[in-house]
Amino acid sequence: MPALPHNQLSAFGVHLGTETMRPFLTNRALGLAVLFLAGLSLRAQEPRATLDVQTANGQTAFHIGERIPLKLTFTSPNDAQYVIAPWSNGRGSEFDFERFDVSPSTGWSDPLATYFARARRFTGHLWQWPPLLESKPVHVSLDLNQWVRFDQPGVYRVKVISHRVGGAANGGGTLSALQSNVIELEILPTTPEWQEAKLEAILAKLDEGATADLRYLATPSAIDEMTGRLRHADTFIAQQCSLGLMALPGSMRDVAIASLNHRIHEPDFPISPLFFDTLSLLQVTPGSTAESIRQQRQSLDAALWRTVFSSIPNKEHSARAETVQTLLAFESNITTPEIKSQVASWLTASFLDLDNRSQIYDLRRHWDLLRSPSILPALQTLAKLPPVNDGALGPNSREDLKSAALKRWYELDPAGARSEILAQIGSAAPSLSSQALAFLPAEPLPMFESGWAEAFVQTTDQQREGVLGSLLVRYGAGAATSQMIAKLSQPSRPYSCLAHSLALAYLVRFSPGDARPLLKREIATDETGCNDSLLRWVSEHATGPALNEVAVEALDDARPEVVLDALRYLTSYGTKSDEKYIWRRYVKWTRGWSGKADLLDHPEPALHPCGELCTGESLATALIANQGWLADRAFISRVLDRCVGEQMCNQLKQVAASASPPYRVILPDTSDPLGIGFRQSFNVAQYAPMSRELLEAKINQYPPGTKFVLLSIRPLTDVQRKLEDEVQAIFEKSGMLLERPSN
Repeated sequence: MPALPHNQLSAFGVHLGTETMRPFLTNRALGLAVLFLAGLSLRAQEPRATLDVQTANGQTAFHIGERIPLKLTFTSPNDAQYVIAPWSNGRGSEFDFERFDVSPSTGWSDPLATYFARARRFTGHLWQWPPLLESKPVHVSLDLNQWVRFDQPGVYRVKVISHRVGGAANGGGTLSALQSNVIELEILPTTPEWQEAKLEAILAKLDEGATADLRYLATPSAIDEMTGRLRHADTFIAQQCSLGLMALPGSMRDVAIASLNHRIHEPDFPISPLFFDTLSLLQVTPGSTAESIRQQRQSLDAALWRTVFSSIPNKEHSARAETVQTLLAFESNITTPEIKSQVASWLTASFLDLDNRSQIYDLRRHWDLLRSPSILPALQTLAKLPPVNDGALGPNSREDLKSAALKRWYELDPAGARSEILAQIGSAAPSLSSQALAFLPAEPLPMFESGWAEAFVQTTDQQREGVLGSLLVRYGAGAATSQMIAKLSQPSRPYSCLAHSLALAYLVRFSPGDARPLLKREIATDETGCNDSLLRWVSEHATGPALNEVAVEALDDARPEVVLDALRYLTSYGTKSDEKYIWRRYVKWTRGWSGKADLLDHPEPALHPCGELCTGESLATALIANQGWLADRAFISRVLDRCVGEQMCNQLKQVAASASPPYRVILPDTSDPLGIGFRQSFNVAQYAPMSRELLEAKINQYPPGTKFVLLSIRPLTDVQRKLEDEVQAIFEKSGMLLERPSN
């Protein structure tokens, strides 16, 4: 093979030296070039995944404004080389893996360029990509119109570039983009007759999934249909219509803006946040940057808010209720006492017309507006709703709604609310758990205890067990010990962890001597299958020395899940006397894994996926961030010096980074409707006290005069401000300095 020219050798990174060295370097460069080209040849011969694109129905001619459905087919040469993300739910989603190469470069545009130019945050699923099998090609359906809007008739050549195929060896890390074949599309001019017939056909089957066809039609009649469907923002059709309006060509935007402005003043048309967002963004100058869009929308949103505000008096009842909610979503516009008073009046008058989610949210987030005697009738109505097992998850269940209403009722009328609460819980079939009544001061209610205890022992219904058991722990007087022991002695059954943890919590509180052996038995037998969280579940209702003693013993358990549960408990509720036991267990763990960092950072398939690494991290965290003592720099250094492996050490360094002055303080968000049973902690430096009492105990561990800085939650509500004032009083009482934001 002849020597390569100088410029080709340089391309391979070979630099020619002096004349005496040139023969040697030329021969060496020649060898490198041969190896490089051979590698290219081998890679070219490797089997590759392929991508084929066709229109979904074989059609190649489309009118301007007609939906162009594509079918992408991904194939693999074998079953082991590739994985694929086979999901698709449109442009801008977590499964948006395609881009399009269109020629010629004129006559078409990106319809959603402004929409996606905003500074927007996308979240996705960390789903494992399945294999792309040779025998099972994967088909993905897309509408080209989401990425390309043809504005002029003509013939266009389209190619797809996809990133949804990755290498199986690296868990889906994408390889070079797959490029498809080229398809040729003829875009035809449209006519009023075709548009009218198309719209008629779309509306005839709109509920059957023809929304996408309506989305791209871009005629005045189609625009009016889309604006009319923005009245309920949580529907699929409304979301699609919003995108359709924002993707309109510039010549049709004024038509859409006029239609939307007309809707604002329709008495029966509720203005949703989606409607608000759509109209505002339609008025942004096309081609704007994210910062320019933000600046433009500041004035656009303020003007639109005032327009919507002025429309409220003419709205019918249900439309008014939803529209007021939209005004609240842009609460920075509530700038004067007069506006605040008017919004509060509308909100109070229409409160019972709202859905449960909005009612709960407003009672938490907008109590500053609602707080007045005029809201009492609505609160009483909601608080007296019959209980339902609605299966709602998170902060939207019937019990959450009743809890929020009772809490606010109690603030306005403590005696009346307490009387209603006692009526609802004072039987063998109470309707509220103690978690729903967390705002009520804990007090013994011995007149109810025997009835609750008898019903608790007899029932096997998990929901009833949760309600009865929680009431017994919080409002019991200690007379039901025998019934709790009887409950724990019942034959094991599925889903009995909750009942067992509540019975044990009762004993931890009222009979520690009985609690210790029963806790140990529960952990040792594993009959209920809840050892990975037993101590944590018990501690959500009661804590005490008995629980600490059992948790310390559990540190030496052979099961990683038991050890982790013990460490979670001890981190939150440890005492100074627990430190030596955790340290001893940490030293034992680090000695056992010393020199095996690679196994922790890259565990073998047979190794517990988290157990050992998580055990090490949790042991160290329980030492650095424990409620029971103050970890000074020397102590933290001792812990960090023993960490094993890159993952563990990096994690611990992040925890330790919070242990530097000035120490940050983060308080719970009092307006965040997270749901019954969700517990928010106070945060001080690297610590997370689980109550105000534990917060005060933690602060008192610091030297007098220590400076702390409060990271305040914005916007600052009256309730949040009250919490900040109360916490500042705790710091001052302890001789500490808490710096608060000035605005």
